[in-house]
Amino acid sequence: MTRSPWLGPGLTRPNHRESDSDDSGLAAVEFALVVPLIVVLLFAVITAGTAAAGKLSLQAAARDGARAEAVDPNSGCTTAIDRLTGTSATVGDIHCTTTASCPGERNNIEISANRIVSIPILGDRTIALTASASYECLAG
Repeated sequence: MTRSPWLGPGLTRPNHRESDSDDSGLAAVEFALVVPLIVVLLFAVITAGTAAAGKLSLQAAARDGARAEAVDPNSGCTTAIDRLTGTSATVGDIHCTTTASCPGERNNIEISANRIVSIPILGDRTIALTASASYECLAG
């Protein structure tokens, strides 16, 4: 033990010698253990964000399709798919169905898409995205 002028009179601090502790590779091992987890977490967050963007695109297309179907029966799916044409890489394989019993009743348009995503270490996964909108037929 050596006296330290900064600790006050009579207080001592332990001696630290280089030979007592050899932590030279510890930081590298910790880094090697933590980095893969951070990379997987980063890709999971990016994938979740693009899936949420795809879901929003599907929902907007379903609303547009419902508006078109309300005015002109049998045009809803065409309108919805046309809206998604530019975003097909984000959304994936698109399927559209409508239930129409015009005039005057509530009907639905449903759009679904299966999107394949790749996450390092976890591999390829298929995400099912769905959206729907309801409408009332105005044309008869």
